[in-house]
Amino acid sequence: MLLAASGNSLMPSTTTADRQTEIQLFLQASLRAIVRAEADRRIPPRFTDTGQAVWDTFRNELTAADLVALSIQDAGVTMPIPFDPSHWWPDWPDWALLRQSPADAESWISEALARVDQPCDVYLREQAADLGIALPPDEAVAALPTPPRHERWLELPGTGGWLAYALSTRPEAELYLWENFAIVCESPQEVLFAGLIAWELGAPPRTALPIRLDDPDLTATLKAGETYHAIVGLRELHGHRDLRVLHQDGKQPLWL
Repeated sequence: MLLAASGNSLMPSTTTADRQTEIQLFLQASLRAIVRAEADRRIPPRFTDTGQAVWDTFRNELTAADLVALSIQDAGVTMPIPFDPSHWWPDWPDWALLRQSPADAESWISEALARVDQPCDVYLREQAADLGIALPPDEAVAALPTPPRHERWLELPGTGGWLAYALSTRPEAELYLWENFAIVCESPQEVLFAGLIAWELGAPPRTALPIRLDDPDLTATLKAGETYHAIVGLRELHGHRDLRVLHQDGKQPLWL
């Protein structure tokens, strides 16, 4: 994983209400991803098939909120991004402080099950909208060239891994998001979204996902000294910077 140093400098301070909203959005987004993986039989069932019946038999005093938390924690053991924010979300609270309403958790589970069969593209667009991530216009993304198989591209902050997703899933592409791209994010929500994309695309467990949280000046990215075959991002966010130092041949980014 490409993890920038944690600290308040990477994100503004939040109120208690804001943090509670962030926590709930994280839990809901992660739950949806896990339920989809269960439906694809990539992980053992807890919410689908016989999973709920087994839980009802052995849960004792535990609630639906505990089931949601335990499932996400288990997924986080092998996939810290996106399921273990303590590794990448500055000032993330301890799990012991994340207790949620069982009624809310039951509602989240029902919602996740109701939408489990959505096409990948529809599902990811909904996740982006729920996390407050504005995706670039489809026509701008379609105008980008497809990376050759041997190349590694850098996606700049502001798109949360969507460009890597769109390019790596083209019919003619022979690419893997976690091998052919490095994704720099401007917020924890973008890190979460990029991680959810990688999970949806089947990133192998314990893969060090190339996803980094960085500040607006790209301090950690520039300091790392890595170069790439191409750089891609939003001109409105980064067009004022000279980022040729990140390109292997000193070229300007491919702007949207």
